[in-house]
Amino acid sequence: MIKHNSASSVISPFNLVVTLNPKMRKRVNEEFIKPIIELFFSDKGGISLFSELDPDKLKTEVEFSNLKEQESFVKTYVYKEIMNEISKNENGIVQFSPKYLISFDRDLTRYKRDTNKYPYKKIFSKSQYKEEDIRFGVMRLGNIPILYFIYIELQEVIRYIKTLPQEVEKTDPLKIVETAEARRNKLIDKLVAKQYRAYINSPEENKQQEQIELARLINLSKEVLQGERGSLRVNLSWNTTDDLDLHINTDGGRKINYQNKILEYNGSIGKLDVDANAGGTLVSNPQENVSWDVVPMGKHTVSVNFYSDREKRSKVPFTVFVENGDESRIYNSFVESTGANKTRQIVEFEFKNGLLTFRELIH
Repeated sequence: MIKHNSASSVISPFNLVVTLNPKMRKRVNEEFIKPIIELFFSDKGGISLFSELDPDKLKTEVEFSNLKEQESFVKTYVYKEIMNEISKNENGIVQFSPKYLISFDRDLTRYKRDTNKYPYKKIFSKSQYKEEDIRFGVMRLGNIPILYFIYIELQEVIRYIKTLPQEVEKTDPLKIVETAEARRNKLIDKLVAKQYRAYINSPEENKQQEQIELARLINLSKEVLQGERGSLRVNLSWNTTDDLDLHINTDGGRKINYQNKILEYNGSIGKLDVDANAGGTLVSNPQENVSWDVVPMGKHTVSVNFYSDREKRSKVPFTVFVENGDESRIYNSFVESTGANKTRQIVEFEFKNGLLTFRELIH
């Protein structure tokens, strides 16, 4: 329900930030929003059959559109938040709890009206409220509802808050802090949307492989970044026990890799501080990480090499995340155990005259 207490918690640029102190949020949730939600689901089996989505993921109809200049959010959303949780038990019965979220965006819920009415008369203990059908939207899988959007009118929330006794309690401070994982995951969302389109448009014989890659990207967003951040970081991730190696080549012919993990070059120190699956303990969610204490001068090329083929898949997809504050970027590709794609150049970056520029090298 309403839980926002930090501007950094809002994923959607169109999402309304409702900043209330904890005690006020609790009262609004329990005394205003909960009665509406319970009434809406009273003739749909009851609220216990449904689960709420995190309100930080609230979206608007803008992001559900198929505008050419945007990634189609709904496709990403269906896979990351809904479809990925649908499963079958040993008897072949589908197991899934339909979900709901509240929305302050009337455009997202303008097409449907429920037979149940907003319980304002009960909430406000007044009789002058005109009964109005609860507005909602719904996403279906075939004929089965999998997600309900329930419209809550902001003005009525404000009106309700005005009826509460005024208490001296400071609201939580707004802290605009975005983690490296949050920046990476926003970029991963775009990769997921792109991969979903590839899955939908691929011939039937290729769909399984496309779906495997889709699952890899979704799972990647749940992983914590390993290694130091520094002033600049390059992080490589993949999902097999094979050994992939991250290489950074300077324009002076020097390198950072598994053989030379620390390099002092042009006044900065770069180091490979995470080197997974090189030997010893093997993991199926490995990362390699190179970071610099200060952004290195000159031109540098980032490459990925397929060093050891343990799982005999011959082709291993990977993701490279370059963290540079708000200018962070992500690259998705693959390497093969033999042939021309055994080593792939990913991106070239250059720091010159105080300006850091990037040139993608993947073809």
